[in-house]
Amino acid sequence: MKHILTFIIFISILLQGCAGVNTFPTVARTGDTVSVMIGGSEKARKETTLVTLTDVNGTEWDLQALGLVRSVFNLRADGRAEGMHYSSYLDSYYPWYYGHEPVQTVLVVDIPANVPAGSAYFTIDTVAGGDSSGIASPYNINLDIVPGLGESDNFLRKSVSSGYLPVDFDRLEPAPHAKISFGITDGLIIGAASLVVDFDETVVSPADINIYIPESTVRGSISNVGSFGETQRMVYWHQDGQQLYIDIIAPQGIKQMYLMAYIMHPRGIVGNPAFSLSSYTIYDFDGNELLLTPSLEYFP
Repeated sequence: MKHILTFIIFISILLQGCAGVNTFPTVARTGDTVSVMIGGSEKARKETTLVTLTDVNGTEWDLQALGLVRSVFNLRADGRAEGMHYSSYLDSYYPWYYGHEPVQTVLVVDIPANVPAGSAYFTIDTVAGGDSSGIASPYNINLDIVPGLGESDNFLRKSVSSGYLPVDFDRLEPAPHAKISFGITDGLIIGAASLVVDFDETVVSPADINIYIPESTVRGSISNVGSFGETQRMVYWHQDGQQLYIDIIAPQGIKQMYLMAYIMHPRGIVGNPAFSLSSYTIYDFDGNELLLTPSLEYFP
């Protein structure tokens, strides 16, 4: 029940727009597992997030070096949630300005077994950039260590066929992907885009490639209320075994920062899939070609 409450609180803060920085619970025993909100960045990863626990005596425990960082992953709110649609303009706009949809980044970490009881604090640096929480890294998060011996939580889930199984955090963390984005600073309105992406079919199976297109629900602006229709877009894509074709239509035009595409593939491939934009044509709302160069970044 404790962890159900924790994630409810995570989501409630996410719906306020800017991602939060805090820990739940705020009290733990040595050996316990705690969940820590560490802002909102699509680039944050378990392997690169630096986490130090400073105990009541001033001793620093490097949790990354001790192998106690269990997972770093992002949460997204239910698409039907009230806050997804009716937050203030600034709250819903802010994450997109940092190059990603609204997300809450979560760190799951174990407390070392020999930490003395008393006031302590985490020092956290995601080393990632793109954090929409507005808090500069590194930053501190307080935690009270109370007497008693805790235990590392496996977050057991019940499977009909296999009894109780521990959660597989790897499945919550991002799969390898390439990100196509169109920039945030020029204020251009895109009416349509046609993209051709090349990849090495000897490295990644074409049948394993999938496309994820985040949806924006930002409405209007401070001076212009506008409507949700301003972020509508339709996406069609297919692959022919050698190239990937992505066609995007925005019937009422869409600001460039609200348009991005992620090319997904499974973990475990050997080599680099070499995703690259072999050609692209981008149009404005009136059908005129835009001199806009999309970017493609790869995150293994």
